[in-house]
Amino acid sequence: MRTNEEGSSEAGGTFAGRARRDQIERSAAEVLAEVGYAAASVARIAEHAGVSKGVITYHFASKDEILRRVALRLFRECAAHIAANTSGATTPAERLRAAISAELEFFSSRRVEFRAMAEVMANHRDTRFAREFDHVSATESEALAELLAEGQTRGDFRPFDVGEVAHLILAAKNAVLDRWAAEETSDLASATATLLDFVTSAVSAR
Repeated sequence: MRTNEEGSSEAGGTFAGRARRDQIERSAAEVLAEVGYAAASVARIAEHAGVSKGVITYHFASKDEILRRVALRLFRECAAHIAANTSGATTPAERLRAAISAELEFFSSRRVEFRAMAEVMANHRDTRFAREFDHVSATESEALAELLAEGQTRGDFRPFDVGEVAHLILAAKNAVLDRWAAEETSDLASATATLLDFVTSAVSAR
């Protein structure tokens, strides 16, 4: 049995091996989004991917490992997308809008993956894995609070508790994503524009 963390081999380290793992992870995300965490069995993932259970267990130690990787991979890809789309922003106000816009734009074409990630976050019981998600959330909140404090120092943002406002902005952003994921007719582009106007008005000193 081989996991993604066990180094390279003919199956695990080659292009074909990586492509097979990618295929399995994509199938796992689709199964998760369709049937939920509890029902997303290895057998169902294998059937959806068009492979045997043996292929799944050769590349992954367990169902939980597959689902963990689905969520963490999406986090990493989203972080990279945000970094690439905020590099040109200079002022705190520009960086704030660019970061929110980039994250929502990233998920706009990944409804299935977002639903899968939400299923994992809500249902995974491994405490070490939960701490990874907690760390991601805490890091995001702290970085946003620092950005808001920088904006206040420059005089761009009005006085407020940067920690509390950071939590409120993140909660509003997550609520927009949750609604979009749950409602097929929800217009994420329109909701993004509304959220950006709301946040800008809420923090602006002008």
